[in-house]
Amino acid sequence: MDVLFKQVRGYSGTDVWTDTLSSSLQKHGVASQVSYFPSYVGYIPYLAKLLDKSRDSSSIVHGNTWNAFAFKDSNPMVATEHHVVHDSKFEPYKTLAQKMYHKIIYQYESKSLEMADCVICVSEYTKDRLEQVFEYSDAQVIYNGVDEETFQPQYITREFFCKRFGIPDNKTILLFVGNPTNRKGADLLPKIMRQLDDSFILIMTSGLRGNEIDTRNIKSIGRLPVQDLVNLYTLSDIFLFPTRLEGFGLVVAEAMACEKPVVSTNCSAIPELVHHDKGGFLCDMDNVKQFVTSVQYLSDDIIERERMGHYNRCQIINNFSLNIMTKRYIQLYSKLA
Repeated sequence: MDVLFKQVRGYSGTDVWTDTLSSSLQKHGVASQVSYFPSYVGYIPYLAKLLDKSRDSSSIVHGNTWNAFAFKDSNPMVATEHHVVHDSKFEPYKTLAQKMYHKIIYQYESKSLEMADCVICVSEYTKDRLEQVFEYSDAQVIYNGVDEETFQPQYITREFFCKRFGIPDNKTILLFVGNPTNRKGADLLPKIMRQLDDSFILIMTSGLRGNEIDTRNIKSIGRLPVQDLVNLYTLSDIFLFPTRLEGFGLVVAEAMACEKPVVSTNCSAIPELVHHDKGGFLCDMDNVKQFVTSVQYLSDDIIERERMGHYNRCQIINNFSLNIMTKRYIQLYSKLA
């Protein structure tokens, strides 16, 4: 059984998810490889037919619903729905360009859902939205998984790594990981940080360049290698993520695996990961005051931070590990092969 992932490069968590799953499949004895296509193919997926050099191989093809239809051939195809951007709750936060692009994506996704042999959603929320928006009710849920051996607390010297990342070691360190978009709530970060005093600093890291936010107590450090990212998760005191729409919330799961308390939004799939008052705090969408209050509360109580962090790691190991996810996909592929 061979699995061939085909998708458009997005420089986002979806790429990370694909690379991680493919590597894990190989470790479980399943032949797997990833074939990325240039970003412009995302706008015109039909170009994939011209660029695809691996058609008609004896592989199960696995793609993203945004463009999976373009890679369909005689082999079985799995399409994963990572997040339904057509969610009406997210509509007010879209730019005009996004609204126009998403109308095109809607047509592409409809084709992918029609042509896929199996559709997977990464959370119950995403499955519900898929049914509401596309009237597609045959999807299965396989939660995303985090490699708990890679993403775990590191034994690091705070002073050394603060100096390496250019962070003062006498502040409460907040961490945001993700592309700085409205969907991720990045526009709320300056508003939150303005209400926190100089004893706090927010570190931002993302896969996109040119959209960095740097203010008095916000420092953007760009894209990091995985090990540096794990060290940064460990170095931080609180993971701050005021998102407005997540199909799953991979970076939230990574922070949880590194035993960090999470302050995020009570929306979309986040409550499936973060249990309020157990692994962190879930705030109302756009409620800056709630985010500020939650961060301040956790900054004052290291015991509570440790308790929530331990709870979160147990959550990942028991429910959202890479091993669990990989085994479920292998079961799925075996039925299609």
